[in-house]
Amino acid sequence: MTTPIQADQRGGDIRSIPTLPTELWLQILEQVDPRDASHLWGTVRFVSSQFRDYVERHFVSNYLPDVTISLPLPRRDPTTGTLKWPGEPIPRARILFSFERITTNQQCAVLRSSESLGPFGETKTVDELRRGGALPEERLREAPPWVHIGKNHLTGVSVAVKGKFCWDEDRKIWTWEVNWRKLLTQFYRAKTLKRESTSARKQRAGR
Repeated sequence: MTTPIQADQRGGDIRSIPTLPTELWLQILEQVDPRDASHLWGTVRFVSSQFRDYVERHFVSNYLPDVTISLPLPRRDPTTGTLKWPGEPIPRARILFSFERITTNQQCAVLRSSESLGPFGETKTVDELRRGGALPEERLREAPPWVHIGKNHLTGVSVAVKGKFCWDEDRKIWTWEVNWRKLLTQFYRAKTLKRESTSARKQRAGR
């Protein structure tokens, strides 16, 4: 069945989209398969200013809370193999940042680290690692981010994320403020490129 949105993409009149209460549009968006999230963000969001608002509100409520960014923290330089970060090794050689809140101006998302890293029995606090020189801001900034939405780490992609790291002295954690719209745009663009690359390799292999 052709939806009003699909009709508009093929040159239909945008005025054919029914006028519905905002709450109803948000309920409709919640029924969209998560596998179509890229289409929602990259296409439906640009149908109109109203749809931009609906889609962004939907993502703030249903997708941003599941965003996690993993920063790999090897001690050695991956290119030269030389020891770059002496001192305490980071448990599992990575730190995770999870969504915490949207800033007051709605422009950025604030992600937070956990208070400690590592499995039970090998736990080290982020505070002691930072004070010992093993987890400075510089190390966080140079780590290549791996972004995923949901629980499956393997569904993520590498994305160049720019933002502001801050040390929260009260909670003894790192926080990371990023432009969430740019983050999602880069994430879904990277997912699309990865999918197209995988499809192209399969086609070449099948020849």
